[in-house]
Amino acid sequence: MDSSKAKSSAELRIIKEIQDLGLSDYVAELDEKGFTVIPPDIACPNGLDKRLLEGILKVSEERSGIKPDLKNGSTHQNFGVTELAEKNKDLGLGVESTDGISNDSPIGEFLPSLIFEGQVFEDALMNPVLLAMSTYLLGYQCVMSSMTAFVKGPNKVNLDLHCDTLLPNPLPDHALVCNCTYALTDYNKENGSIAFVPGSHKKNRAPNKSETTLSKDSNAIHVDAKAGSLIIFHGACWHGAYNRTAKGLRVTMPVLMARTYMRTEENLCEIVPDEMLKRNGPRFPILMQQGHFYSVTDYRKQPERKEKMYKFYESYNKSIDGVLDSGPDLIDSYS
Repeated sequence: MDSSKAKSSAELRIIKEIQDLGLSDYVAELDEKGFTVIPPDIACPNGLDKRLLEGILKVSEERSGIKPDLKNGSTHQNFGVTELAEKNKDLGLGVESTDGISNDSPIGEFLPSLIFEGQVFEDALMNPVLLAMSTYLLGYQCVMSSMTAFVKGPNKVNLDLHCDTLLPNPLPDHALVCNCTYALTDYNKENGSIAFVPGSHKKNRAPNKSETTLSKDSNAIHVDAKAGSLIIFHGACWHGAYNRTAKGLRVTMPVLMARTYMRTEENLCEIVPDEMLKRNGPRFPILMQQGHFYSVTDYRKQPERKEKMYKFYESYNKSIDGVLDSGPDLIDSYS
């Protein structure tokens, strides 16, 4: 947080939210390192993590026709070189083989578009802890870019270092995207945890081609986290993932958030059912990209979309005491 100038109403509001939720220490760590791990008792109240794990395993079985072997990981071992994985190739991410020959997936099975798979995924998006941390980084008008899951069994490749802000260098000081990953199984290096380069978000650039190999970066560290933790990281923070050497599955659910003007991974503007928008409160339509006036595929729908957008915006702004248009600047980092 910048203490050198007067704080806007939006910044004051998010500071209070962070304090009320007991997140101040995690925000400080996020500012310093570019990432933080929020423990299960704060991140996933009321058994949210267990419901998410159950929901993701169900989706995996429904989409693949194979029941995931959570205990031993046999269904996802060396995923990426099996018939099951032909449908779910990793998305062109760079990899490093730990044995010099293997070419399996660094992320395992990839499950996109989870927000439409049941109420538990809507609850995960509306989690006050996730929203507070996202708002701190991206402002009150941030949107969900995507909600996906990775189901990774024992494998032999590392995921190369990269950052989630896919723009030319230099990157701005403020975040344009952030990643909020639910770790739904215990997380450590043997279990194939994420790797971070602490403080790399302050470089204001993505790693170049000579800097992406995970094993060659002596500053990269793994993350230990209990199942149910929420890992939050700045969109410019360099990260990758270690291969899993332990039995079983690593199940994670990244929720990628973005500033409203960034290109999202999932285009949600015209596909969200009205009943979903109505049952989740005034912020939900904004998160689901319903405030995007220009994102129309048919010009004849633009007047209707404009009217809806204003209603959603006004309702949401009222619910947060009008902070979206209370500052002197047209665009405020926190609004």
